Amino acid sequence: MALGYSYETFETLNWNWSGPKYKATFESRPFNQSASRYAFKGILNGKGAWNEEACVAKVFKKKYVGHVYKWHPDLSVSKKAFKFAKQFNSDCIPILNNYGDKMYKEIKVVVPFITKVKYLEGQSEIRECVEKYVAIEPFLDGNYTNFNSNIGYEDANYDLMLAFSHWTWSISDHNFMVCDLHGIENKRKFVLTDPAVHSLEQKYGISDLGEAGMQIVLSNHSCNSLCRRLGLETEEYKQLFPPENCKSTVYRFELPEKIRALDGTKRFLTILPA
Repeated sequence: MALGYSYETFETLNWNWSGPKYKATFESRPFNQSASRYAFKGILNGKGAWNEEACVAKVFKKKYVGHVYKWHPDLSVSKKAFKFAKQFNSDCIPILNNYGDKMYKEIKVVVPFITKVKYLEGQSEIRECVEKYVAIEPFLDGNYTNFNSNIGYEDANYDLMLAFSHWTWSISDHNFMVCDLHGIENKRKFVLTDPAVHSLEQKYGISDLGEAGMQIVLSNHSCNSLCRRLGLETEEYKQLFPPENCKSTVYRFELPEKIRALDGTKRFLTILPA
């Protein structure tokens, strides 16, 4: 892989704190970006199975550097979503595949490596991220798709993804919701990166919009045949945040004041902290 590498990282911290560790070298220019981060192509170097494998280094943009401290490097979001996906594959995919001719694929959530940027040169947009935590993930080869968001956007073409988000809320007794699902679909499975988790205690970072986030997602959710097949409960909510332009992750500090200050009597309508 002949790339012009300019940046490198310290050794990674593995999500289970064991096993081989890696360093990453990555290109000087991002190949893609989200609302908050740049994505750089790179290579992992280490003594494990991922040695010399293509990877992606995700670095926060200058605009968001002041909020990076809120992004916990303990990987709690990805680990929580990973566990939900594993249970969904075990409990729900067999049920869904017992109906009709369509076979539904399993869901895999990528748990990234975490490391710090060691050296950056020339790019003023990311220069402030030296010594900041970055996420290193395997490079996903395929068409990257936003299946839903953490603020109510849904792509109705992907009923399994939407049912999965709904299921996480139902199976957890309304304590959690995995959403903001995006990634690729290959021949065997859906592979997801950077999900969000809404939780009652709002302990999953700045994309965790809490109870109000769950209500916002549910208020824009249209139950599909898979939701009904899994017997998922439904609740009617007034649409609070029209999601037409909300494919990207929305953070707590970005929410309009009128949404952040909502205070009502329904169980899932709570004040969002600034």
